Amino acid sequence: MFGTDCVPPAQCGCTLEGRYYLAGETFWEGEDCQRFCHCDASTHEVHCSNSSCGPEEGCGTLKGTLGCHPLVPSTCQILGQSQYITFDGKTYDFPGTCKYIFSELCGSLETLPFFRVEVRKENALSTPTSVISEVFILVNGTQIHLQKENPGPTFPWMIWGQLESSSP
Repeated sequence: MFGTDCVPPAQCGCTLEGRYYLAGETFWEGEDCQRFCHCDASTHEVHCSNSSCGPEEGCGTLKGTLGCHPLVPSTCQILGQSQYITFDGKTYDFPGTCKYIFSELCGSLETLPFFRVEVRKENALSTPTSVISEVFILVNGTQIHLQKENPGPTFPWMIWGQLESSSP
């Protein structure tokens, strides 16, 4: 069976942990792409071997498929006070007030240092919209804090820096 259709036994695929794979299909298994698997078309069994992503690749889901994908430079942006463009180019509006993680490194990649960018939004004093009042940037133990003196749609920002060290 394939879905609700009958197929010749030679075309049947494989099942692993309740998930069906087409005959000959290859796929990655594990949160960090620890194993590369394939569905053997003749035995209808899944065979896996230990593996990992290459030096210029990262494990993640792209277009619904878990796997090793090329690390390509990309940006995410905040436009105005509530419009956000993600690394994959999608646009979202976040008009509310809160502190949230805008971006951070997921997993561990030897080629990138750990980073996190957090944004705090508050109600504006003169308008009914929320505005960015603070930005917290952490890169490899160095923390930068940007804060507006008066929450509102205009600048200036105040900047603080703090270096955290794990050495005694």
